[in-house]
This record gives sequence, structure tokens and C-alpha cells, in this order.
Amino acid sequence: MIKLIVTDLDGTLLNDNHEVPDRFWQIADRLFNQGVKIGIATGRPHFSIAAKFEAIIHQLYAISDNGSRIVHDNQELLSKSLPQHEVEALILAARQMSNAWPILCGKEQWYLENTHDTLMNAIGAYHSNFTFVDDLTKVQEAVLKMTVFDHAGSEANSYPHYQSFENRLKIAVGGHKWLDITRTDVNKGEAVQLLQTMHGISPDETLVFGDFMNDYEMMQTATYSYAMKNATPKLKEVANFVTEKGNNEAGVLDVIESLCFNNY
Repeated sequence: MIKLIVTDLDGTLLNDNHEVPDRFWQIADRLFNQGVKIGIATGRPHFSIAAKFEAIIHQLYAISDNGSRIVHDNQELLSKSLPQHEVEALILAARQMSNAWPILCGKEQWYLENTHDTLMNAIGAYHSNFTFVDDLTKVQEAVLKMTVFDHAGSEANSYPHYQSFENRLKIAVGGHKWLDITRTDVNKGEAVQLLQTMHGISPDETLVFGDFMNDYEMMQTATYSYAMKNATPKLKEVANFVTEKGNNEAGVLDVIESLCFNNY
């Protein structure tokens, strides 16, 4: 019996227009009524999850910034920020790249130091809760994650610039044009394991979904680990299953209905 479901958002639960499938809401209600815990695990910030799932946010486990923060029913269960000296080094490295821009992800807003149209259009697809500063190295708020929007392609362009940081930070390709940087003790898998421990839920009772390499550790926490049909090949290698349908066809919901409702 599935007792915990955790899903990534973009490229997974959401379609390419970043929309929640219509029938998700009814399915979520049925799961809650069965006592199933639902988590949203994403590279997005908490305020983006809260806006997208406003009607049920108090019931969800909101795992934001690739596992840097967990909030449930207005209570912060986990918060891990980057060391300030590392943030400065990461920003300086980003400034050496072309067609790539660093973003500091705080609890309440994102911080940018560039207004390039390409960057603005990319962020606008997710939320509008950001502010501009003259110098990102001067930001005093705790930084849960630094992300780089890389118009040239994160894996080929920006990732090589950050390989030297991998001995002390977690560097994850979060999408075709996104590179996410957090502490080494932060990832979605650690967050899922925390929820499993809190509620006495085993991997055999856990169902997870993802599409990119920031979902890699999460795939290792569940017997029912699903990479999306549209997932990167590297994630499919570590997942136990692959969905029959992609994110634009609500593939996540088909699996949930099959595994969770057939016996009810």
C-alpha cells in the first residue's frame, strides 16, 4: 500500500506550460482521504509551490529548492542555507560565463543583478517574486540555493565551470537551461527520507516521480521510483520504472490511479 507520494513539478507533474493537470485536485482529495501523504519536491522556491497549490498547501509537504527547505502546515521542518563565502565564489564564477546568469534563491524572494530579456522571460514562466540588486555578493539574506539560468545549455556550458566546487557543494543539472547549487547535505532524496522517518513509512510504501538529475537521489528512496517518459536518460537508468506517458499527458496521475485506487 502506498503511504507517501512525492513528485517533482516541471517536466513531471506539470505540463510544458507549467500547468497542474485538471484531474489532479480530485485525485489529491482521494489520496488525503486514504491517509496518503503527498509531497511536492522541486527546485522552485516555497512561495512558488504555495501559489501553485494554494487550495491544499496546508496538507502538502512542500519540499523546495531541491530539498533545502521543507514546510508543512505553516511549520518549517527543515532549512539549510549555503555558506556566505561559497555564495560569493559561485557568483564570481557565474560572471565569467556568457549567456548565463546567477540567481540567489532566498526564502521570500529571488535576487537578480541582470535584467536581460532572455532571463526575465525565463523567470516569468515560474513566478514574479524577485528583486534586482546592483551586486549579488552584497545580499545578506540566507541563500537556500544558487541557480544559474543558462541559455546556452546548463550541462554543456555552465556545469563545467562548477565542477571544481563538487568536492564541497552539490551541483545538479535541474533542467536543460538550469543549474542548481546547494549544500552537499541537501537533495530531494534526503527530504523524502526525512518524511519516511517522521511517519514510519518504508521505501516499499513510497512512490516518487522525477525527470531530471536533481531527482536522482529521490529515485533511490522508493521501491516505486518512476522516471518520466520524457526524463533524461541518466535518470531512467536509476529509476525502477518509467511512466508510459509524459508530463504533457499527465503520466504521473495515470500511475497514481493504477497503484493507489485499483483496490478501492
